[in-house]
Amino acid sequence: MKAEKDLISVIVPVYNVASYLPKCIKSIMNQTYSNLEIILIDDGSTDKSLQILEGYSKEEPNFIVLRQENKGPGEARNAGLKIATGKYVSFLDADDFYIDPKALE
Repeated sequence: MKAEKDLISVIVPVYNVASYLPKCIKSIMNQTYSNLEIILIDDGSTDKSLQILEGYSKEEPNFIVLRQENKGPGEARNAGLKIATGKYVSFLDADDFYIDPKALE
């Protein structure tokens, strides 16, 4: 019997990065490590960032989208930490992406 992999919570603070979000999210979805909880915190975006997040969350059951008033990336990360259930946590900025699909292995 194969042992279950530990859950990793990936926390992404999001603020007005609609043009970067698809690449960021796809880099998380393309990870070879599959036991992931993806927590996306919209920090009061005024562009289409929230709509993009909600679109992905409808298709991906392991995506959690939070929305808060703009408080900055530190507060957004802290909001994600409060609900994270993973044994491990990874932070990724919304304008960044994982180059290596094995980054979370």
